[in-house]
Amino acid sequence: MRTDDGRPWIDWALLALVGVVASGFAGMMFAGHLANAELLWRGVHHDRNSHLLRGIDYALALRSFDLLWFLSALDRARVWPPLHGLFLSGVLLVGGIDHRLGVLPSLIGWTATVVCVWMIARRLFSDRLQGITAGAVAVTLTIASPALRLLCTDVMLEGLGSALSALSILLFMRACAEPEDPRRWRLLALTLCALFLQKLNYWALVVAALALSALMDDWAGWHVRARRWLGATEIGARAREAARHPLVIACMLVAAATVAIYWRGPTALSLLGREIRLYPPGNLTTLAYALLFAWGVLQWRRHRAGIDAALGVPGRALFYWHAVPVAIYFLIPKRLSAFLWFVGPTNSPDPGLFPLRGLASYWSGFAEGFHVSETMAVLVLALALIGAVRAAMLPPGARAVLALPLVSLLLVILHPNQQSRYLGSWIFAVWIAAGFGAAVIVGGLADAIGTRARAGLAGTAVAAVIAVNALTAPAPAAFRHAIHPTQGATDIDLVRPYLHELDGAGSVMFVTTFGSSDLFRWVLHEHCRCKVDVTHPWIAGLTSREHVRTLMAQRVNETKAERIVLIDAPLSSNQLREMGWTYEVMAGVVDAMKEQNRFERTASHAIPQHGASVSIWRRRN
Repeated sequence: MRTDDGRPWIDWALLALVGVVASGFAGMMFAGHLANAELLWRGVHHDRNSHLLRGIDYALALRSFDLLWFLSALDRARVWPPLHGLFLSGVLLVGGIDHRLGVLPSLIGWTATVVCVWMIARRLFSDRLQGITAGAVAVTLTIASPALRLLCTDVMLEGLGSALSALSILLFMRACAEPEDPRRWRLLALTLCALFLQKLNYWALVVAALALSALMDDWAGWHVRARRWLGATEIGARAREAARHPLVIACMLVAAATVAIYWRGPTALSLLGREIRLYPPGNLTTLAYALLFAWGVLQWRRHRAGIDAALGVPGRALFYWHAVPVAIYFLIPKRLSAFLWFVGPTNSPDPGLFPLRGLASYWSGFAEGFHVSETMAVLVLALALIGAVRAAMLPPGARAVLALPLVSLLLVILHPNQQSRYLGSWIFAVWIAAGFGAAVIVGGLADAIGTRARAGLAGTAVAAVIAVNALTAPAPAAFRHAIHPTQGATDIDLVRPYLHELDGAGSVMFVTTFGSSDLFRWVLHEHCRCKVDVTHPWIAGLTSREHVRTLMAQRVNETKAERIVLIDAPLSSNQLREMGWTYEVMAGVVDAMKEQNRFERTASHAIPQHGASVSIWRRRN
């Protein structure tokens, strides 16, 4: 990090200062969380329940040396890969199985994001004062963001996701500065692997942004190389040869069958008196991919020397240390289908293209949630645009700072599942761009009025941003955009009053009139510190109370649970109409429990703060 005046110790000192400040803010955020930790758990359908459950299960399995439980829990990490849960399990193994510690991975990620933001912004300029200005503005905006603070004081994926995204951009810039150093590219590749295992869509956005940045840095060179490669490989002949290969033909047949099953809907075959369910065809998707993967391996072995030469130092590192591990990961059953569903258009209760609605929604989150005011949001956007106009000043690889917001905004407004919190993993790049724009302005003024004035302007600009943003209490809109409820009782109260009555049970089934949730699993596992089989019958999409009653009766007859917990909540705020989880429909589960005779009621509890009553049922001998 040597600068233009040969005093690198100043940059290291400032980096250490940023780390101390970020850690101090994180400590205050954690202390504030501990003061009201249970109030975080409001909204039984929130994803935080699943994320905490995964960390608790990994920790308990590792602590008890139960390899089968650990592998089973890992296998369930499909839509959300296992990195966050593994990180959280490490925290819980050290600090104890305590849900209050669940926010620590996010807070560590938030701190690392702040540090990476400083390092990226500082690298944008060789001039120290401009670099410090860019870094100070970007760091201040990051620290002061209300919605980001809320998201990172939660058991969510945005904290580590933003840290790994920022680290990927930083390492990309370092690698581009010395493109023939394979160690830098390998480190980038491994970081991208970690981001992939953190959250799939965050990884996709960063990879797309890095690819776009590489194209913008050397469009003419990439164009020439692509034409040369296409000519040298005789792409038409290769394609005809591939189409005749048995593995490719088999892949196309399996893929066609997979598409047909998806198109048809729920499908089953009867074989030797047993019903084989083919829908959803996740394993068939994996089989089609495995056939194509096998063909690719054969081609690689046949043309390895030419492939390695064409890839060069950066390409070889990214291919062998990133692309190959990701490709192998998709060979695990149902991983590829989960990825395609998660990033695809069907991952939404309201499928379709709504870009204008998405643009309005994300602007609202950007202005009301991630900044203290709309005025500040407009100022940040203006500074970022100034930075984009002066993109030619950026060092190699730094265009990724501009490419990430551009790619991310385009993709999130096109995806039908639109939530303001999806800004959380990449908005730091907007703040870096704003810092770059502010430093460009300061540099232009300094050319006119001198170095001393430049230092004064830099300090004044940073002080103004801090004065407006730092330590500002989040507004109600920030809580809404971070999906952070501020009203109502803690959901832990739905389980706490009767936990002692479930002691000793090897298997428990929870049934509610407001649908399924992992809340009950993690609360019970935390309570007993043991492996309890907690099930929750999936009843969704039904339209009548009678249909729910019939399906629940079937579930009661089939279950191996020793006890059933029935939560009857006519006044619950957790009903989800799009899932069919409304009381007038889901009350059928209450009817089914009254009519069955396989379980007997042993206790009842009123939970007035949730407008609910709970009954405990024990299986008859």
